Amino acid sequence: MIGLVAPFFAHAYTGVTIVMNAPTQANIEFVEQFKAELAERKHIHLRVNVITLPVAGKLAVAENSELVIALGVKALEASSKLQHTTPILGVFTPLPVFNSLMQKSRRDLGNFSAIVLDQSYARQMSLIKKILPEAKTLGILLGATSSPYGKLLKEEAEKSGFVILEEIVDQEADLIPKLKKLLESTDALMAIPDPLIYSRETAQPILLTSYRYKKPIFGYSQSYVRAGGLAAVYSNSKQLARQAAEIAIKSQQAPSELPPPQAPKYFSIMLNYQVARSLNIPLQNEETVYKKMLESEAVAGKVK
Repeated sequence: MIGLVAPFFAHAYTGVTIVMNAPTQANIEFVEQFKAELAERKHIHLRVNVITLPVAGKLAVAENSELVIALGVKALEASSKLQHTTPILGVFTPLPVFNSLMQKSRRDLGNFSAIVLDQSYARQMSLIKKILPEAKTLGILLGATSSPYGKLLKEEAEKSGFVILEEIVDQEADLIPKLKKLLESTDALMAIPDPLIYSRETAQPILLTSYRYKKPIFGYSQSYVRAGGLAAVYSNSKQLARQAAEIAIKSQQAPSELPPPQAPKYFSIMLNYQVARSLNIPLQNEETVYKKMLESEAVAGKVK
């Protein structure tokens, strides 16, 4: 269970250590943009240290006096073993994995948080609504990792004007039969991250099956759209770095606690026009759809 949020570190930290598993292009872009965001704010003085995850041994981090930003699951897992008074912010980690690591490490939300990979369901459904305004039913495949979010999905779908039909996949052999069952009675498939369902091995069978049924798939990454999905909402490294810098600055000024785990604030969309033509789905250009989504979020924010 999640513990009560309480102040863990009394003094403002003076630096940020970014921990990465490997110097991938995405990680390098994140670091460069993070530094650029801090540089733009002349009144902010935070030294930035970057380290690559060691094969063995403890992370070389100035515990208690730094904010640790962990890029990726392995980096967050290693960072979670630091002193509980060291504030840690995960990036590039799915929400279910973050929750699992928090429980495993027995940390609390006050000094353990993340910008999770998962886009908000409201935002994903907004994209679907903009592209398929007549759609009523969405198919969802859920595995062991994603099934706890079934109730939340249905609640958000109701707010967005959709009905969710779900199928629980317990083993990979059930994947395609249950996918076919969904495709027979839904307008589109909304992909929810789950390692059992969406992987490199299952991508082509899922995409080919949905294509045979003439039903579009809304993914959660650029790669899935390139592979044959119709559209996706995603956040790139620079957008995540901008959000992380805002959190670092704000939490340094009020270091009693980090904000709760949050979905990406800044986002982009990607559309596959070839797939749209094959499915006879008219698509506006990406910029138009993106602006409509921003307008919808602005209106929703005012309503709240």
